[in-house]
Amino acid sequence: MTGHSEFEALEAALPDMARTFVADQNAPHCLVVVPSMTFNQDLLRNVVGVEHYEERMLAMLLQLHTPQIHVVYCSSATISEEIVEYYLSLIPGVPMSHSRPRLTMVSCDDLSPRPLTEKLLERPGCLRRIHDELARSKAGAIVCMNTTDLERKLAVELGIPLLGNPPDLDHLGSKSGSREMFREAGIDFPAGFEHLRSMDEVVQALAALKRDHPGVHTGVVKLEEGFSGEGNALYRYEHGEDEEAIRAALPKHLKCQAPAETYESFSARFEIMGGIVEEYVDGVSASPSGQGYIGPLGTLRALSTHDQLLGGADGQVFEGSTFPAAKRYRRRVQDDMMQVGEVLQARGARGRFAVDFVEVGDRLCAIEINLRKGGTTHPMLTMAVITEGHYDPVTGVFRSGNGMEKCYYATDNLRADEYRGILVGELLDAAINRRLIFDPVTERGCVFHMLGALSEYGKVGVTCIADTLEEAITDYRAVVDMMGELSAQ
Repeated sequence: MTGHSEFEALEAALPDMARTFVADQNAPHCLVVVPSMTFNQDLLRNVVGVEHYEERMLAMLLQLHTPQIHVVYCSSATISEEIVEYYLSLIPGVPMSHSRPRLTMVSCDDLSPRPLTEKLLERPGCLRRIHDELARSKAGAIVCMNTTDLERKLAVELGIPLLGNPPDLDHLGSKSGSREMFREAGIDFPAGFEHLRSMDEVVQALAALKRDHPGVHTGVVKLEEGFSGEGNALYRYEHGEDEEAIRAALPKHLKCQAPAETYESFSARFEIMGGIVEEYVDGVSASPSGQGYIGPLGTLRALSTHDQLLGGADGQVFEGSTFPAAKRYRRRVQDDMMQVGEVLQARGARGRFAVDFVEVGDRLCAIEINLRKGGTTHPMLTMAVITEGHYDPVTGVFRSGNGMEKCYYATDNLRADEYRGILVGELLDAAINRRLIFDPVTERGCVFHMLGALSEYGKVGVTCIADTLEEAITDYRAVVDMMGELSAQ
């Protein structure tokens, strides 16, 4: 069989595997976690400490709370045992002596700026180790950050299905694909144009946008495969409104959101991958997001709503999130997200997805779809396991196993040059001494992630869990104070 037909056979077997998992709770199952950043590598270079973003999916180690689960966690470089043990210590009711033997860490020992999946495919030794672990399980599957042809090849090589979106449907989460899904779902989204293939088409689209919508003062140019807002650029019409004026002004006045990006580099990327032009929605009061899941059996369910924390020069770059989204639009965000989910479901999409919005007055405007595990995935997954709780889609709140409502403040971007040199052990010791570390008794405290980036880049992620959002923000501020004290020592 060809690679495609082999993959299709694996896809066809996925529903039966899901039913087997539910039906036979005692049979061993293996999750092969491949946190590959299979995106445009030039764009990823704009993200500080991006090689450590693979660690965001260490939250999958918490799946070891289920006794029959074995996890194989793959990484570009070796993740220290100190960090691994920290995650295992978070699992409630499971001693490390029980969870650690069910965890296999597989490192490629390769920090080159290439996708992890590509590195694994080049290393027969790594693949053999994964095969050996799969042989001990009744069934297995790959959990990855996003899915492309590389992940398809890995699935065929290992003989197990992907628990993510089928690679052939990856385009549904592109910037153009998002606009198509919003249109089909019948929800509000910005005026604009998709499937642009050149900067000349960008000029034409910017001129048409202004002509058709005179009140628009800024246009947003987005690369088709932009990551965390780093692939966006703004054009203000004060520099020219018709095609001739825009063409002359664009090289000087197109404002890229990634600090290292120039017009020349941005336009070169656009010529390769294409993208969209749409109105910059003015007067934004909030940037909520809704998360959903389409399971292996095709079932659709709501996972959460969030308010996004956006930074960068023009508020286009994702930096973190708070849960839950504000009450005034929480239900509307979830309802619109589920409408998009129904369209994705009908197209055959699968796995986690998120729909980002902006609020302007009474308007709730959809901005993009992410068909991948993103910055809102690991905080919610972490909270669900360590509090043994669940999200209630009827009320839009999360309740722990004790019935208490829980909120959190999460960021991937707690960063300062002064933090460089702080060791993981020093951070954890300080958090314990200040009673900021998550306490399973009170169900309040902080969980750290991307710890591998701390000493080298002065960057770390943290999720602060509490009964109220105000308490979670208070704990985050205490963490920032603690980091300042550690850097001053």
